[in-house]
Amino acid sequence: MRPDRALRRWWRGREYRRLLDEAASELAGSRHAEAEATCARAIAVAEEIFGPGDAELTGPLYALSSAQLAQGRLDEARASSARAIAIAEAAGAGTDPPLPRLLEQLAAILERRGAAEDVEALFRRMLAGYDRMREPDPVELSALLNRLGLLLGRRGARAEAAPLFQRAIALREGVALREGATSARHPLVAEALYNAATFLEEDRPVAEREAMLRRALEIAETDPSVEGALLASILHNLAVAREALGDAAEAAGLYERALTAREALVGAAHPSLRPTLVRLAQVHHAAGRPSAALPLYERAFALAAAELGSDHPVAAAITAWMDEARSRS
Repeated sequence: MRPDRALRRWWRGREYRRLLDEAASELAGSRHAEAEATCARAIAVAEEIFGPGDAELTGPLYALSSAQLAQGRLDEARASSARAIAIAEAAGAGTDPPLPRLLEQLAAILERRGAAEDVEALFRRMLAGYDRMREPDPVELSALLNRLGLLLGRRGARAEAAPLFQRAIALREGVALREGATSARHPLVAEALYNAATFLEEDRPVAEREAMLRRALEIAETDPSVEGALLASILHNLAVAREALGDAAEAAGLYERALTAREALVGAAHPSLRPTLVRLAQVHHAAGRPSAALPLYERAFALAAAELGSDHPVAAAITAWMDEARSRS
């Protein structure tokens, strides 16, 4: 290479690294439009120095996609992400970011678009990639198993979701033990147990669901890093299980704790309180305590009417329960 060309390449490489640092600073400061422009300049320099298909381009393309996603320009973010993935796949290994992270970004874009089928296909593709690895990262793999399990569970494919959750639990328990825990106690273990119990196959015994939720609750109660929303959800679902098993007294106590935990997070007038208010009211109602049920129904109705309208079937059902409770008071 001629000395003048070598000098120019060195100088452009220095400019490229400066642009990468500038883009990272702009992204960190949520200056997404500026970051997008800087990334575009960095990509142009990288193409000049390394060529349009070089693995070096995955970094600025990933950053460009992030800036576009943050601005809600999903088509452009998807195109940038897809180009980065194609380059990483052709490179084989050693890209920065690595291919799993690039695929995670594409999944986030697809989720924002509401493209559930595309997200599922991408998750399956990622899982196949992890399964081909000799030693996949257990935290990343468990997160993927959990996300794919949730996606399948929400569309009713519980039998397919269940083994994914079980794998996620086993992986997360292993990570917790390697991190020095005396037992498999870790916030991620609690989350995986909760998800597995929530989407357990409908023909499996309720006691199995209860056992998972009790393990999740034990972790949540002893680990302050567990999110309050997860704790409230565990308490609510455990109450549902206890109610199904005929223990109305414990169910009522668990619903009350779930209500308190969620109110501490969202206040007393949030729509997310409605399911717990209704279930607790119905426990009191069925036990012959209409005076305890009525104020809970009233709160639930106010939330349903504000969120859905007073003529909505959910609000109408609560009204019927309120009328019956009043007649029995």
